[in-house]
Amino acid sequence: MAPSDDDRDGRHAAARGYVLAGRVMSVGITMAMPPGVGWWLDLRFATTPWLMILGVLIGFSAGLWELLKLAKDSENKGSR
Repeated sequence: MAPSDDDRDGRHAAARGYVLAGRVMSVGITMAMPPGVGWWLDLRFATTPWLMILGVLIGFSAGLWELLKLAKDSENKGSR
């Protein structure tokens, strides 16, 4: 009997779920950290709201980049 798609990589479904959850959480952190740092720097240097806006732009760009990498990795694994 051939292994199903679920057994292809030899890991339990929960293990694959934990890996995916970790990657999604890292995307969230990647998007949240730059605005937080920008907000803190705005308070420290009295540049409100410019560094936070810059942080939002950087965080959004980095988060989108990570999501695209996640989708590409998922697509590559699905085609094997």
